[in-house]
Amino acid sequence: MEVAIVAGVGPGLGASLARVFARQGYAVALLSRSREPSAQLADEIRSGNGRALAIPTDATRADSVQEAIEKIKGELGQITALAYNASGYGRGEFLKLDPKTIQESFEAGVIGAVHLCQAVIPEMLSAGHGFVSLTGATAALRGRAGFAPLAIAKSSLRMLGQSLAREFHPKGIHVVHVIVDGQIDTPRLRSREPNRPRNTVISPDSIAESILYMLKQTPDAWTQEFDLRPHLEVF
Repeated sequence: MEVAIVAGVGPGLGASLARVFARQGYAVALLSRSREPSAQLADEIRSGNGRALAIPTDATRADSVQEAIEKIKGELGQITALAYNASGYGRGEFLKLDPKTIQESFEAGVIGAVHLCQAVIPEMLSAGHGFVSLTGATAALRGRAGFAPLAIAKSSLRMLGQSLAREFHPKGIHVVHVIVDGQIDTPRLRSREPNRPRNTVISPDSIAESILYMLKQTPDAWTQEFDLRPHLEVF
């Protein structure tokens, strides 16, 4: 059985991605800094006769990533898919911004992806195929006032995706960067805006299904980047 890693698992897109991979017959490794959301989702997948493993992991630390990878290979099998959904955030007026906020956002949004890609791409090369999706945002294209930490991280993640694609597409590894141009419909958003119309936000399941479509593409027509938004979103 092939293995998919979902990094950055929560009740939104991370969970939807894990369910999609599980339905496709992958064993799923669920990585998040805290164990609780990953463990509950792993139980759900196993209850549907899938295979899942929840591993508390700090993707910004190479040693934590390597420890997780060894556990995944030992308990689940060969890793051929990675969905990097972790992200830093941070916002504020630039002149009042602590540079550490930018550093933390960059580490979560980019360095974690670097650590995981360096750890799993050799597995994919060995298998002769692989799939990597990187969850981006509007900030990958436009830096809004007050959002420097997010914009720096997401634009860098986009460039990482392009570099990986140019290096590894010819070697059979499909790298996709996903620009999520709009707010994702998550429990956190609903707690803030309980009456928000659903046609103004993006369902995490819809994003996951779009990524699944990329996963199924044949090598003669690979997408490297695509953007998604609600039909009412101004762009």
